[in-house]
Amino acid sequence: MGVYDERWQEASKIYYLVITMKEHNFFKLVEEFQDGIVVMDENRKIMYLNKKAYQMTGWMVGEFVPYCSYCQLREVSEFEERCILAHDKGLASFRSHMPNYVGRKSDFEMSMKKILFDNQLCKVLVIRNPCQSNHKETVKTQELLIHETMLAQEKERKRIARELHDHIGQSIYSIFLGLDGIKRHCDNPEYHERLEKITNVMEDTLQALRDLTSELRPRLFDILGFETALRSAVTDWENIHKVDFSLNIHIPENLAFEKEEGLHLYRIIQEAVNNAIRHGKAKQINIEIYSSGKEVYFQITDNGCGFDIEKLTNSGLGLKHMKERVKIFDGDIKFISRPGGPTRIEGYIKID
Repeated sequence: MGVYDERWQEASKIYYLVITMKEHNFFKLVEEFQDGIVVMDENRKIMYLNKKAYQMTGWMVGEFVPYCSYCQLREVSEFEERCILAHDKGLASFRSHMPNYVGRKSDFEMSMKKILFDNQLCKVLVIRNPCQSNHKETVKTQELLIHETMLAQEKERKRIARELHDHIGQSIYSIFLGLDGIKRHCDNPEYHERLEKITNVMEDTLQALRDLTSELRPRLFDILGFETALRSAVTDWENIHKVDFSLNIHIPENLAFEKEEGLHLYRIIQEAVNNAIRHGKAKQINIEIYSSGKEVYFQITDNGCGFDIEKLTNSGLGLKHMKERVKIFDGDIKFISRPGGPTRIEGYIKID
């Protein structure tokens, strides 16, 4: 035997070993697959089924795959495939009831592919429990619904804020000016005092209306954007609640920080501040916002009385809304607190 023949034999052994290893690993992968896989011949006789398919159906190699409830009843022509998935232009997937080993019918989602194995045409049937795909679709639908709901809420907030400012606010301001004018020309001390009280109430009402309008939709946000609106809001919060604020924003001007992303971040900070003041009785609040690459990070720290994380994170509606907002932008948020304080809320959102 020559050197060439020896090398050829050695190479053949290595090639056979590699092929055997690949086949073994592939078989193991298919066997442990989470979907049921059934390989059958043209007459629907089972040539192979993996462990999951057996667990779901109880079928055995050599048996024939039954037709689903729908295909059993559908009308077909003489040369037409009865299985709706077996057509050359069949459905990509189909959901129906399929007889299983205990004589009952289980609800399966199925798909089929025709493949040529060693010059033999085979049909590969993939079956899965609908709850698996339904769960993913349900999660996606819920996330989309939450997103659309929040957008609708912001749109409605904007409309109400505009209505309060342009109509109700202007009407109250006109009444305030009218009463103030009457007061200046009133010589009767008793009526003058009453008018003074009424104008003071109207002035307080007008200020409360402005605060409510700002809470609903900061006007500067639509005009000048996130940073200007937040700085203005912090000034208002300091004046209204008599709380000391520290605000640091480090976001490059060239970062594509869209209005929707900025608005959701603004709402997260607004909710955190409201919780810190109303529930935590905080007197000092620090807000840090900075970016790194395509991510914008935020951190809100307060010296309030704190809260029990386990009790509130599962039941607090405001905290849930904060989580939902960051999730829209593939972000995350964490609440670090304990009874007695302090409290820190930190997280990030991703910018496209």
